Order: sequence, then C-alpha cells, then structure tokens
Amino acid sequence: MNLSTAQAPVRRKPLLLYLATNQYTVGALIAQEDGDGVEQPVYYISRALKDAKTRYPRAERACLAIVYASQRLRHYFLAYEVWLMTKSHAIKALLRQPILSGRISQWLLQLSQYDLKAGMPKAVKSQTIADLLAQFPREEEFPLDDEVPREVAVAEEVGERWLVKFDGSSITQSGEVGVVLYHEENEAVALLFKLKFPCSNNTAEYEADLTGLATAHEMGVKHLKVIGDSNLVVCQTKRSFSLKESSLAPYRVMTQKMEERFSTFEIEHTPRGENRFADVLAALGSQIIFEGNSAKIEVSKRRESIIEVLKENFQEEQCEEDWRNPIREVLMKESGPAELKALKDYTLVRGELYRRMPGGILSRCVGQKEAQRKLKEMHKKTYGSC
Repeated sequence: MNLSTAQAPVRRKPLLLYLATNQYTVGALIAQEDGDGVEQPVYYISRALKDAKTRYPRAERACLAIVYASQRLRHYFLAYEVWLMTKSHAIKALLRQPILSGRISQWLLQLSQYDLKAGMPKAVKSQTIADLLAQFPREEEFPLDDEVPREVAVAEEVGERWLVKFDGSSITQSGEVGVVLYHEENEAVALLFKLKFPCSNNTAEYEADLTGLATAHEMGVKHLKVIGDSNLVVCQTKRSFSLKESSLAPYRVMTQKMEERFSTFEIEHTPRGENRFADVLAALGSQIIFEGNSAKIEVSKRRESIIEVLKENFQEEQCEEDWRNPIREVLMKESGPAELKALKDYTLVRGELYRRMPGGILSRCVGQKEAQRKLKEMHKKTYGSC
C-alpha cells in the first residue's frame, strides 16, 4: 500500500475523521476528498493510554479519541464541517445521548460546540492508515484541557460566547442545583444536581453558579456570560456587595478563580420570571427520588397527539372487501337521513370507526385480521395454550 502525503485542507469542503483505538492507544486521522473524489490525509494524531484509561470500554475510548482530536486540532474543527466516519452503532448512540453527569457528559458537552456529523466510511484506505499509525503512538503528554495553537488563521474568526443560567434552592439537609448552558437560541444543555449535604439557599445558589462555570470551562468555552436570579451571588461576584457570611467565603474565592479561566466574563442579575428553565430544574430536583448517583431524564417536544404517532405503527392495510369501508364512506359523505338513521350507532373518531353499544359505551370496530388475532388472544387467556 502506498501511503499518501499529507495535504493542506481546502476551504468549504468537509473534513473526514477516522478513529483508531486499542487498549493502549487512541488515534485519529483527518482526511479530505480531492477533486477526483479520492480521500487524501490532512493530519494524524495519536496518544498512549495509561492507568485507568486502558480499562475504558471500546465506545468510551472512541469518544475519548474524538475529544482528543477536537482539542489537538481545534482550529480544523472550528473552521470546517467534520464528518465522523464509523460503522460502530455504539459510538453513534453514545454521541446522541442526553448529557447528565460523569466523564461521558463532559466529553459530549465539549463536542457540542462543533459541527460534527456521523457517516459511513467510504474508503478502506483512510481507516487502514489510521489503524496502522495507531500502533506507533507518540510519547507526548498533551493535557485534554489545553488550548490548541492556532495554526490556521481562519480559526481566529471564531469568537463563540456561551450563556449560562443558574438557580439553586435548599430544603432540610439537602439542596438542588439547576444549570442551563446556551450556545444558540435553539441549543440548550440542561443539568440538574441534587446536593446530598446541608446547605443554605445562598450556598445552593453559589453551588449552581460554580457548577455552570466549571462545566463551561470543561467544554473549552472562552467567552462566557452568566445570568442568575440571586442578587447576592451576582453582586458579590461583581464585588459590589461585601461578604458577611463566613460560610460563603470559599465560594466567592473559587468564583473569582474560575472567572480568570475565561478570556471574557460577564455576570448579570435577572428576575426569577426570566430564569424559569433553571428555576424549574432546581424545583424538579426536590421532587424526584432515585437510586444510585444519576437518573436519565429526557424532555422532548411533541407536535401531535400520541394517537397520531402510534397510528402509523398499527395501520392495517384496508382492502376493498373491508366491511368498515362502506360505513365510513356514508358517514364522511353526510348522506341522507335514511342512511344516517340506519348507521346511527356508528361514529368516526380521528378516522377510526366506533359503534355505540347499549349503555353508551364506544367499541372500536376492527378488521378481519385484527379480529382473528384478538379471538386467539382471548382463547389463550381463557383456555390456555392447546
């Protein structure tokens, strides 16, 4: 096999990311198609794994490889659309998981700032090169949270500012923290933490504020604006309020240290009514009880009834001999009184045919196949398997 020479990337053309992992190494190859549609390598990186990282599951090692590549080659990830070329369904599923806690959540938060998509690999050569070079990892120790030198001028154009909204509350012997990170109006990452130690309301608010700062820093955010409804935390952070509670001193000191980690930092007070997302998260934490260290909660928008969503899964093919079709047609055409009187016990509910039984109970009318299936189920429940 002839190894291709690395080439400079072409602007406005997507980059292809190939991963290579084993128990002791992670590596990544950035490639790009040339004018003839042939993939040409652009850059390759590798890193030796040590200690606990050698025991990561395969999918987590692959995710670690993506994070390492995104930080070492941050200038490429910011300036180009990047396609992750993999056949692994586990990796794709991992990248789509909602972000809650643990190292996976930190990695996914970091990757959320990039235009990263997943696709099926087209060329065997690029993956083979990545696998081969992964056998010879470099001995460098590149911290995963270090900045990448800007080798490409176009990366200077990107000045992303993230927005963090926080809220905290406390009850007897515990507290709750809600944090929401916004990149764009349509992108929000929600985090909820239960504090299993005694704390005051002000302490919970500081916990929420610092949680947002720490999460943003782990993501590599450099320009940050923070909004909270705690006037005390905001004003003490701005140094316009003096510190009177000794228990809050460590929090203010840590907040000042975290501010220095960002290139630009701004904090503002907002009324509680304009901080509802974080406020609701904190309130939710006081209402739920679960075992273990975390619980998976996903909230999605549904623009139509669950009936419409499930109807497609149970759609029965209607044949011309279906006994329900003539009745449907009469009801939908609003025929004469005589015909409607004969069908007075039938009605349509969202396209489904029902018959009103004695006592006013509506019974759904079924087709022949479904009727046979239900009869078998009833026979089995009544007489058991024969």
